[in-house]
Amino acid sequence: MRSTAPGVLFSGAFGAGKTLALCAKGLKYSLDYPGNFGLLCRKTRNSMTHTTLKTFWDKVCPRELVADVNKTEGIVYLKNGSSIIFLGLDDPLKLGSLELGWVGIDEAVETVEDDWQMLEGRLRLPGVPHQIFAASNPGRPSHYLYKLFFASHNPKYVVYQASALDNPILPADYRERLETFTGIYYQRNVLGLWTGLEGLVYSNFDEAQCVLPRFEVPTNWLTYSGHDFGGANPAAMFYAQDPATGYLYAWHEYLPGGRSIYDHVQEFKRITEGRTVIKRNGGSHQEGEIRQGYSAQGWPIAEPRLSNNVAAGIQRVFDLHAHNRVFVFNDLTEYLREKLSYSYKRDEGILTDIIESKHRFHLMDAERYILGDFAPETATGSTWTEIHRFDVG
Repeated sequence: MRSTAPGVLFSGAFGAGKTLALCAKGLKYSLDYPGNFGLLCRKTRNSMTHTTLKTFWDKVCPRELVADVNKTEGIVYLKNGSSIIFLGLDDPLKLGSLELGWVGIDEAVETVEDDWQMLEGRLRLPGVPHQIFAASNPGRPSHYLYKLFFASHNPKYVVYQASALDNPILPADYRERLETFTGIYYQRNVLGLWTGLEGLVYSNFDEAQCVLPRFEVPTNWLTYSGHDFGGANPAAMFYAQDPATGYLYAWHEYLPGGRSIYDHVQEFKRITEGRTVIKRNGGSHQEGEIRQGYSAQGWPIAEPRLSNNVAAGIQRVFDLHAHNRVFVFNDLTEYLREKLSYSYKRDEGILTDIIESKHRFHLMDAERYILGDFAPETATGSTWTEIHRFDVG
């Protein structure tokens, strides 16, 4: 809050209060310098509604400071003459003409270096100090934010770090839940460390390229589902295939618990309503009776081609990731938690080929059952188009 460095990053884990600090810092600049004009943004405008905007109104900005709100343009006018605009970086036409005093970026790990440089270039409002500041979960050390704030040692860019465990007011049950996380997911989102993917089963999964903001999946894209059986912890993953490229998009995760096969099937039909499901795979060779139960309820599930060869199934998924053929929506939080925790055991510091706590990774099994039927050459096509990254429906 007090830093006046030209660039500031609050790098924190879950529950570290990053968005709260970001919004409060922006409001402070607007109050300290009447007539200021600031921007609060995220990668996409749609992602702000239940995150940045909610925090700003519920926890940061008292209504008595506000003179007017233009909901159409996303601008808040304060009584001292300052104003704050809320935009997504997916609206370049509005961003291009701005003259700003300050910029605040929420969840900056979603952005790319070109976004940062473009925003720095908008800091040209006369008569006020200029600052760009960001809040972010940690990512991999190859990310531009790590290079800018950690590796460059440039005094213009200052970073503050916090782990989830640094927050003394987190509820006890929330802290206990955090302690169940493992692997890279624990290191980043609990300890707040910028950590690479060493030791992960899918160490070649390229988050920067393959984790995307959600967009409306066209109904003419073919749908595939993978299923992991179990009374207590059933799971399913749903993929859609772009007919123009052959690329696969993970667009829905399913981890319900405590339901009958009939209830599962009704939910699967709801999820895929209006779509063409051409393949449903799930279970090991020994689970044929469960597959028959789903078929009897109107959701036929086939035995995966590599049902009893876990290593071969993992290799198929690994190969798809190696060629960046599988993209994942960034709101599939449980899938991403599993993907970034699914790791090999270490024996005296040496990696083995045994997966740590494999029984806990139901979505990874569901994914392997369906993607094990694909090879990279069956999920190829023309160059992947930018609209699929930024179109939010």
